[in-house]
Amino acid sequence: MLLLTAEKHREVVKRLSKLSEAYTNVEQHSAGIEYTSLMICFLLQNKTALTVLLKLFDSFGEEWFPVTIGYQIARSIFEVDINAHYMSINPTENARRYIGFESVLNKKEMEAYKKHLNSDNDSWRDAMKFMWDNRWNSSELNITNKYNQVKSTYQRVNKNGRIENFNNWSGKSIRQMAIEVKHQEAYDIFYSELSSFTHIDVRLANRFLKLKPGQISWSARSNEFDYANVFRHSATFFTCFLELFSNQFSFSSKEDIMKCWEF
Repeated sequence: MLLLTAEKHREVVKRLSKLSEAYTNVEQHSAGIEYTSLMICFLLQNKTALTVLLKLFDSFGEEWFPVTIGYQIARSIFEVDINAHYMSINPTENARRYIGFESVLNKKEMEAYKKHLNSDNDSWRDAMKFMWDNRWNSSELNITNKYNQVKSTYQRVNKNGRIENFNNWSGKSIRQMAIEVKHQEAYDIFYSELSSFTHIDVRLANRFLKLKPGQISWSARSNEFDYANVFRHSATFFTCFLELFSNQFSFSSKEDIMKCWEF
């Protein structure tokens, strides 16, 4: 296990970000253009996340680094890593399933607008009507037809014998996917903490809590533990993703990636 300082973890993030710049220039995977393009999209998403973290540090410095936002960004890197690993189990089919889920999302969004066209709130009713007239009305039939063509792919019969719609493209939670790709420890240990900053539970508030004799106060000033954790988690998750990407596209060796951790 590597025991690095907060500053060295930030340096690892810099090195990984730099290393990944050449990764977009890859040949098409044997699984097809869909899988290839999605993996590149995942790479760009995570590369952007690292860039944002580094920019935030440049803007705020260590003392006032916005750790709550940093943790949310680290969480997104983990989710990309899990989705990518799960997709790679059956890359051709899963890539198409991932892409096809857009029809489900479009139908769900459209129905939400339709539902609130007669909202009791005047402002909402006007806004819904405007959006319906200018976006959804002309495409309703097309969206519905595309949804009907794929909906059975994203449904299952539950234990009560009723048809149940998927909540995402895989039909599985992040935890279920993490278990299947052998990331359960990372999910149970790291993802639980990171989720506090997305779901706004009490542990987020406690990051700002400063106890002093006779008083309670809150401060946005970060501590070294949290600052280091943001960069440590981000570097760890992105390393895992790069190892998968390199393996899938025969781009570089694991040793090249791990050199980013050497000091």
